[in-house]
Amino acid sequence: MESAVEAGGPSAVEAISERLSEWLGAPLGLFRPLASGWETTIFEFELAAHTQRAADIPTGARLVLRCYEGLAAHAKAAHESRVMFNLARAGYPTPRPFAFEPNRAALGAPFMIMERAAGGPLFATKSFPQAFQTFSLGFAAFVHAQTKLHRLPAATIPAGGAAAPNPNNGNGAGSQSAATLLDRALAAIGERIERGPLPGLEDAFLKLRQEAPRFRSAPEVPVHLDYHPQNVIVSGFRVTGVIDWVKADRGDRHLDAATTAAILATSAMDRPRWMRDNPAGNTLRRLFAALYIPAYQALAPMDLKHFRYCQAVAGLFRLSTFGMMRAQGPEAVGYRPEAIGHVIPDVVRLLGRYTARKCGVAVAIPPPRA
Repeated sequence: MESAVEAGGPSAVEAISERLSEWLGAPLGLFRPLASGWETTIFEFELAAHTQRAADIPTGARLVLRCYEGLAAHAKAAHESRVMFNLARAGYPTPRPFAFEPNRAALGAPFMIMERAAGGPLFATKSFPQAFQTFSLGFAAFVHAQTKLHRLPAATIPAGGAAAPNPNNGNGAGSQSAATLLDRALAAIGERIERGPLPGLEDAFLKLRQEAPRFRSAPEVPVHLDYHPQNVIVSGFRVTGVIDWVKADRGDRHLDAATTAAILATSAMDRPRWMRDNPAGNTLRRLFAALYIPAYQALAPMDLKHFRYCQAVAGLFRLSTFGMMRAQGPEAVGYRPEAIGHVIPDVVRLLGRYTARKCGVAVAIPPPRA
């Protein structure tokens, strides 16, 4: 049965508002959609009166309702809530979580309620000048917040229930393995190549797997694995909240930084038009990538050979995700069906070129399904 969250539309939003108010046992002063991601739907709301459900939820303040959909929604929701509670206790800039409900009965999907961080995403899409200005103001804080994460104790990210690559299911949700994060990422890529099938990635995968022993040994630290400008909320020069911790894990910081570098260099959108594979978008991507790597290196020096290898792994992992989404559908890698809309030809082309350069081997994924 389709949940109210999945149904969409004004009537669905009203139904979710009513059901949330009932769950909280208190009226809402505001309720509206805020965003729709690859695996979650997000709403903004205000509580008009005190609730006994979670005594520390403030009234009159802007709050966020994050509903989890897609494969393994319960595991992802539980993992992210634990991560955010731990990070908030450690003083890391992430929105404070107030409540987590794993049961689907209330809203038709697991959900979390958290504070709404002040400001907006580091990457603003309203206009090219605004994107440039916002990124320029918050960029130093963006890099600093990531290196701060990498200095926290590894135990900040809970063991077990990690939402990072797991070779047993290939969808990004499952129990944490004793294998290193690098080994799990490579195993997930290999499993996807076989299951897709994705023969156009096999040569690059075999090369990276052969080189892996040189880069397997690395200290474990907390890693985000989806750290990019739309997941970092800023207000001027300050990071007010890092969001979307579904993939958070313990592992090699080189791989986390390499994942950020790959996203900065290859992300494209149909809208706005200037974020496509065109002169404006390519200039912005080159600028972001050129600033990020030396800035991270200045704050937390890396072994650059290790980092370049991890760039190849990050690119191939991301490309294998897109390949599976095209070959088997977004559900095959744990995403909502609507997520296929993000796998546009421009981003596949940019990521393919990037991955081929980093691997030194040609790569290709299947065309979109008819």
